[in-house]
Amino acid sequence: MKMDRRQFCALGTAGAFAAIAGGMLGCSSGEKTPAADDKAADAAANTQADAASAKAAAMAMGDADVNFAQEVDILIVGAGISGMFAAIDPAAAGKNVLICEQNGTFGGDAIYSAACQMCSTAKLTQEERPEKYSTPEEIREKFAPYYEEGDPALDFTVLLQTWSGKFIDRMHYDWGYEFQPLRESPYHQAFFPKDGLCTMNSEFQLINQKLEEAGAKYSFETTFKTLITDENGEICGARFTKKDGSIFDVKAKAVVLAAGGYVSNQEWMTRYAPEYADLGNIVSGRKGDAIAAGLAAGGQLWKMGPTSNLNPRYEAGHMLGTFYPIICVLPNGKRFYCETAVHNAATGAIAAGYHEWYTIWDNVAQNGQDQELLKHAGEAIQSADSVDELAEKMGLHIETVQGIFDNWHDICEAQEDAEFGRTLFLQELQPPFYFIRNVPVRYKSLGGLKVDEQMHVLDANDQPIKNLYAAGCTAGTEDIVPAAASGLIVAETLVAEV
Repeated sequence: MKMDRRQFCALGTAGAFAAIAGGMLGCSSGEKTPAADDKAADAAANTQADAASAKAAAMAMGDADVNFAQEVDILIVGAGISGMFAAIDPAAAGKNVLICEQNGTFGGDAIYSAACQMCSTAKLTQEERPEKYSTPEEIREKFAPYYEEGDPALDFTVLLQTWSGKFIDRMHYDWGYEFQPLRESPYHQAFFPKDGLCTMNSEFQLINQKLEEAGAKYSFETTFKTLITDENGEICGARFTKKDGSIFDVKAKAVVLAAGGYVSNQEWMTRYAPEYADLGNIVSGRKGDAIAAGLAAGGQLWKMGPTSNLNPRYEAGHMLGTFYPIICVLPNGKRFYCETAVHNAATGAIAAGYHEWYTIWDNVAQNGQDQELLKHAGEAIQSADSVDELAEKMGLHIETVQGIFDNWHDICEAQEDAEFGRTLFLQELQPPFYFIRNVPVRYKSLGGLKVDEQMHVLDANDQPIKNLYAAGCTAGTEDIVPAAASGLIVAETLVAEV
């Protein structure tokens, strides 16, 4: 179904990262699409060089004729948790749904994560752990101090937190998924996969089963390039490239951008989260292409900035503190945070003036049920049969390491951590010891395309852009459960509108 270039135009995104500077993006027919203005783009630099670069790159991308290889009702860009949940209900309602994913399988970044799923609004939370349950009003009260008065982002946060409960309840009550039974930990509001930390794959297998039963289809190893507009300037599909380099154009009544954030885009990290820009990055392929496409279509950014936390290079170095006795120390031998507040590890080390730390544990954790977490660290985990050997392998002076254990002995004997307030797992470690050296890394971004409560992408006047939606990190979510919630919300919208 070959279309004339005067009728269909590919909105270029190769240079659209510069569109946040307020540049104008052109297409092969010579038409131009206004990008977000300076206010909507936060602190973006508005240089003529950026604008010219964006226009040139966009026009180059738009040179090829649009040739639709497939036509669907709903096209979803990205097979992460938000994209998968966006697909299920519309497909079950009889819509023709296609998910295009750049990787070779579904799951996105979350499938490899530690999979700590925080949720206080689920019926399951209220039933199993009522002391952690929160109403929407309580959620609003909790988060209000972090927002300026009247900030629509607060309403969006309350919405996502409320729908997060629907995600947990659908998994459990509707689909029969059994989350891990409640264990002693500091996070009784968190749900974990049934097989333990880092086993999110079991949840994704069930989500995929429901998606396929609903009739949605995938196209894997299909990388998003740009949105396509019709002669009226309305979104009518998207362009991808296949593994062999061929162009794959898909026509659709609605396009959902759910391709993740921008954590591996060094330019954007430097601009929006400079505090983290000099750190290593453990996520690849998240350059914000879908966000840039939304900007090229006239959208705007919101909530851009540094994320709430960083990760260690190896998650065993902090997530073991969720369930087991561990000690975390800086190279000077000093503890620097409460080890059961696991997500404070990396940021805590940096706050203390260090970019590395050591985590020490014993057979309680090494032989525990969270073996997949340990497998993720692989040979980075070392062992020692004595304090002397531990000091030698850690490269620290024996007196420094002995001081670590003497201090920990006093804490365990008193059952009180006066410095950091730790109350769980105050028990002495016994040889053999295990340790890992960690460094702080970034693993997620914050902010994306501004959307309304139905997940429509909004233009510079806060009006919905026709046929364009966003979900997950592309729409500014930060964690697994809110991303799933955003997928459920856009699914409901698509059922009603397409």
